[in-house]
Amino acid sequence: MIPVSFAPMITRLVLPKIMDHFMKVFKLDKVLEYVEQPNEADLLAEKNKEHIAMIAGEISMIDSRLKKLETLSTKPKKIK
Repeated sequence: MIPVSFAPMITRLVLPKIMDHFMKVFKLDKVLEYVEQPNEADLLAEKNKEHIAMIAGEISMIDSRLKKLETLSTKPKKIK
């Protein structure tokens, strides 16, 4: 029987090897890299955000022009 006082030392020696084995078996290193590093989806999302922001600016500009035209067309005309 192993004395209880050796338990922390044994876990310090064995636990890293068990974790390395799990990392290899479940390919956790690739999963971690995929989660932490920017990938194609992240780059596409960033590109889409920029494009949407540009289109939203254009839409607001067109909307303000339309409102201005509406106010000009609904003003009563002066009759001489």
